[in-house]
Amino acid sequence: MTVEPTPTESVPDTARRSARPAAAWDLQAAPEAQSIADTFAALLNEVDESFGSLLMKKGDSQRPGPEGAPLLTVGLSDVRDLFAQLAANHMRQVRDFMIDVTWGEAAREWASVCESALRSLQRAADKLDLLELSLALDDYRKGLELVEASPDPIIGGAHRDLLVGKYAKLLELMPQAFALETDRTEREAVIVQSLLLQVPEVRKVTIDKLYAAGLTSLEVMYAARADDIAATTGIPRRLAERIVEKVQLYRKEVANVVPDAARSIERERLASLTRDLKAQHAEYEKAAAAWSPEASTKKRHLRQARDETLLRIKVLLARLGEVARLAVIERVPFQKKIESVEAFLEDATEKHVSL
Repeated sequence: MTVEPTPTESVPDTARRSARPAAAWDLQAAPEAQSIADTFAALLNEVDESFGSLLMKKGDSQRPGPEGAPLLTVGLSDVRDLFAQLAANHMRQVRDFMIDVTWGEAAREWASVCESALRSLQRAADKLDLLELSLALDDYRKGLELVEASPDPIIGGAHRDLLVGKYAKLLELMPQAFALETDRTEREAVIVQSLLLQVPEVRKVTIDKLYAAGLTSLEVMYAARADDIAATTGIPRRLAERIVEKVQLYRKEVANVVPDAARSIERERLASLTRDLKAQHAEYEKAAAAWSPEASTKKRHLRQARDETLLRIKVLLARLGEVARLAVIERVPFQKKIESVEAFLEDATEKHVSL
């Protein structure tokens, strides 16, 4: 059950938009709508124009800044630093895919969605003479090609191990761009808890029993059977069955999402749930202002409906990597929760249009 904080708290402005890595040189003067793809293309053009002179001088060269800005000093290390930071943002789609692979819920079609981002990163690595990274990217892409040729709709077994093994080399060479562990753990914790809390009769004591029995990850939850859960945790078998049904329904829903680089289906579902939440909250506030037994009963039902909708929203935000935003949502009043999700949807739409 969601506990609302005091109404004096508010959403920090910095949490209303997804975090982006800082650039090695000042790109703040560039238009805000400029997409990561545009910035990455600018980096490639920059390297084309200056990389030769950088090697010849083994020193610094100068690059004009944005219109009206002073000249900026750009060295080879600056270009590579910027490359690493842009790669961290540019590879988010690939990291999302690999998180799903490790969870055992990545659809085969998602492999082809990652192709464009990987090719552009490999092109930049070639420009910067990062041979080992370029070879590792090429090797990983070949692994994706094998997965795409497979008849299996979900990536698992040997193909899953293959991708994890090839991805390990990328992680070794550029951990800033390819690290998964912290992000995956934080997302997974939100998803597992939010799914469990959507099951009627599941309370904190039930979750504590499940966690104590080692049922803390999606991979384990997917494989768990109701009989085993009941025997291991001591919870009623019927409740264990409801938990299994909820987890398997979620797994089926994820598998049926059509691959899309913009995550359009998930964003549309999030927008629909946010509209529902907004309407439920308005009705709840109206019922809370009344003082009749009927209004009290309606208020209780609306609170339950509102809380369940919010749990579904949390699952989607976690899947989309909005862990920092989720942390903010936990601390603010309900209206601010809605505004934070709406801000994310607006920001995501702007980014998609700019691409």
